Amino acid sequence: MRHLRFLAVPAAALLLIACRKQEATTASTPDPPPVSAAVITVASEPLRLTIPVTGTLVSNVRVDVKAEVIGHVSRFDKQEGDRVAAGEPVVWVDDENSQLALRQAETAVHLAEAGLERTRLLEAHSGTELERAQNLLRFGGITDKDLKAAQLAGRDAAAQVVLANAQLEQARAALEVARKRVRDTIIYAPVAGEIQRKFLNKGSYVEAPTALFTLVDNGRLELESPMAAADFGPVRSGQRATFQVNSYPGVVFEGRVIEMNPSVDELTRSAKVRIQVVNSGGRLKSGMFAEGEILTGVNTNAVVVPAAAVYRDDRSAKSSYVFVVENGAACRRDVRIGHERESSLEIVEGLRPGEQLIAEQSIAIAEGVRIQARR
Repeated sequence: MRHLRFLAVPAAALLLIACRKQEATTASTPDPPPVSAAVITVASEPLRLTIPVTGTLVSNVRVDVKAEVIGHVSRFDKQEGDRVAAGEPVVWVDDENSQLALRQAETAVHLAEAGLERTRLLEAHSGTELERAQNLLRFGGITDKDLKAAQLAGRDAAAQVVLANAQLEQARAALEVARKRVRDTIIYAPVAGEIQRKFLNKGSYVEAPTALFTLVDNGRLELESPMAAADFGPVRSGQRATFQVNSYPGVVFEGRVIEMNPSVDELTRSAKVRIQVVNSGGRLKSGMFAEGEILTGVNTNAVVVPAAAVYRDDRSAKSSYVFVVENGAACRRDVRIGHERESSLEIVEGLRPGEQLIAEQSIAIAEGVRIQARR
């Protein structure tokens, strides 16, 4: 027993020494160093409120020009992309048959005029004979039957004049048709613009209504864009729009909203918005694809932060969170996102100007972690 008692004393001493070493080690362990992070001061700034638009440029002047006569194209010098003025001759169709028909119609008019003149002479002669018969009747030199015959001849002569007049008018109308067919052998540009498509060339056979060419006016372009029904509210006629096309990288073009489609498509829940485009330089062409935005207003005191400072599961989520610095430590703050830009977000709820925002994301940043601000 005495031997065991002597063994217990060293064991207790060893245990006491070990506990004191652990306490000393625990007491000497320093706090983890603060995490270095970029910190910015939240501030308000003006924010342009916009609605995105994407669509195709179309000309509000697009004309398909067709033939109105039969024949072979004798001349068509213009090429696709060439500009023409309103009223400028573009296509010529062989007019030999039309000229023959015109001469035939002119001859028919001359015949009708001669026929009318003959009937007028007969009418005058019948009038003279009727007057003679009436005088003879008073002196008993003619029978009543002969008088009636003279009267009938006079009425017939007057009817022949009316008929000859109608035949002359018919011939003149046919002449105008023949003249129009001659004129129609030359096809003029109905409006100013550019030849978008040429359907045939010299020597081609045409007849009404063969398509000859399509004419567009790129000076009067519009951007047609489908817009979701949820975005209709702030859009108004006359609002400014800006857009870009792939053909001219970095160049911003302008336009104005002129019309919203009055009905919404039942399947897509969207409607078209029409934007009148400024194309003074003539660089834009019908059919180009465009991407841009409509300026619907300006928020003069918006809270805008870098997109990299906001934590969210997916880009469609409007409710997310950030970390701000309070008393030197990270503090999680729930925020609600408003308008979005490529590298910045509008915060409509959860942040106030003057607060210190951690402007970058890191796995080392969490609630309560001490932060060493890096400006």
